[in-house]
This record gives sequence, structure tokens and C-alpha cells, in this order.
Amino acid sequence: MSKTHKFVGIPNQSILMKLFKTLLLFLFLIPHLLFAQSELQADLALPYLVRQPNKKSVHTPVLILMHGYGSNEADLFDLKDNLPQNFLIISLRAPMPMGNNSYQWFGMEMTDGKMLGNRIDIANSVAKVKAMIPAIVKKYKADAAQVYLSGFSQGGMMSFEVGLTSPELLKGIAPLSGKIFEPLKAQVKVTAAFKKLRIFIGHGDADNRVAYSFATEANRYLKEMNLNPEFHTYKQMGHSINQDELADLNKWLNQP
Repeated sequence: MSKTHKFVGIPNQSILMKLFKTLLLFLFLIPHLLFAQSELQADLALPYLVRQPNKKSVHTPVLILMHGYGSNEADLFDLKDNLPQNFLIISLRAPMPMGNNSYQWFGMEMTDGKMLGNRIDIANSVAKVKAMIPAIVKKYKADAAQVYLSGFSQGGMMSFEVGLTSPELLKGIAPLSGKIFEPLKAQVKVTAAFKKLRIFIGHGDADNRVAYSFATEANRYLKEMNLNPEFHTYKQMGHSINQDELADLNKWLNQP
């Protein structure tokens, strides 16, 4: 019995040791695999981070995110776990470097006594974002009829710029703490796609960087254009995004 026990015991220890080593290797690789999924992509018009949906289908919806002034693609990407898991999430990096891993979509300038975005910068950035939309749909085999664009601060302003001038590329836009620049209005054309564009506006009433009044002005203008934006005010919220806003955004995105 002792010899039989010895014969059986050695292989079992060997198998357990191999399994243990395999488990250690797997645990070691997990963070690297997760990091690889969030690795900066640079194969399209703008660098970006991507989070795949939890379940792929031929009707995978897409949410494209645009960060604010002086930030980068990692900023809004940190919110990915608080966004619908069935969405493909793409977080873009603005094309204009500012140093120290900071970027902007456009520079600001005084025009007729008002602080406005530089229209040349805006046009260049808008063209790049517009080029990204069909490219993302093609590369990730997503649903071209379910593409949403959202941004915070400067990114919110970009959401208006892209969505109101090329509504045929999008199902909806969700500008957060943004504004509509007056020169944009001259570029807006009321088309069939424009009339169908879904819009979510979120803004804190204590915002001291992009005034809350810009949100109410945008809401009023869009209603004058016979659109019906979903307008949300967040009491005592400054220039930021809170959990209530994310919850409302999730509900809006999940509506048919």
C-alpha cells in the first residue's frame, strides 16, 4: 500500500503544482490584459481609448466622449463603468496639445467683446470628429443608426458643433456643462435628420466656469428650432459631473 500511495501521490503533487503555476500566471496577466483593452489607439483621425460592450451584436450602440479644456482622453473614460455596459465607449483626445498631457479642442478669443471659440480651430476639430464617426462604426462593426456624442465643457460645446451641423451622423448628442456659440447658429440647417436628433443637456446651476445661463439659452434656442431637448438642472453642482447626472444620462441613452 505504501508503494501504491507513493506512486499516486507524486503525480498529484505535480499536477497541483502545474495548476498553481498556471493560476499565478493567469492572475499576473489579468491587469496586463485589462490595460491592453484600454491602451491608446492611434489608427484613426484622433487618438482614443476604447471600452468594448459586454455583449456584441450587429446593433451595438456607440457613445463617443470628448473631454474638456486642458484634459485628455483618460478623463471621461474613467466614467466607463458608470455608463451602459451594452455600449461601445470611445473617448477621444482633442487635437491641440497644451503640454503636460493636456489638450484642447479650440483656442478662445475675444470677438465683438465676447469670449468665443476660435472658428478655425473649431472647424478643424469638428472635421476630425466627423471623420471619426464612420471610421469607428466600420472598425468596431457598430450600429451607424445608434451613435451618440457627448462631451464635458469644451467637449460639450463640440457636441453642439458636430451634432447641429451633421445630425445625419448621429442619433443624439449629450452636451454636459457646455454652450452654443452664436456663430454656430448660422451653420444650422433644418433637415429631416436635424428634426430627429435627440438631445440631452445637463448643467449645474452653481457652475462658475461655463455659466448655467448658457444651458438655458441653448435649451431655449433648440426649442425655437422645434427640437425637444431633455434638459436637466443639477442643484448646487459646479463645473463637474455628478452621480445624478450620470444616472439621468444612462436613462436617456437606454431609451429607444
